[in-house]
Amino acid sequence: MANKKVVKSFLWGTLTGAITGAVTALLFAPKSGRELRSDIAETAQKVGEKTSDLGRQAGSAVQSLAKRTTSFVSDAKQATGRIVTDIRSRKNNETVEVSESAAIEVNDNEDSSVV
Repeated sequence: MANKKVVKSFLWGTLTGAITGAVTALLFAPKSGRELRSDIAETAQKVGEKTSDLGRQAGSAVQSLAKRTTSFVSDAKQATGRIVTDIRSRKNNETVEVSESAAIEVNDNEDSSVV
């Protein structure tokens, strides 16, 4: 969770720094108004393209993470089911063994009382 916050903060800082640096460079460059507006438009388009690329990459990363998480949860659910089945099977086996032992003991007691 903390790692996510660090990455998010880094991306926002990078984006803000890139925009601030680009605008500052354009405003302090000795150009005519027409050239400056053209450069600003080009830079804005580049920033927009980079932002959409980052958005696509983030979306892909989130989808990949969601798939891995779903797979992990599915595997954990199956493993838990196997453990529960195993425990129930062992419990049933112990119950059968105890019942058989009790039946043998009852039979032994009946046999000894008959004699």
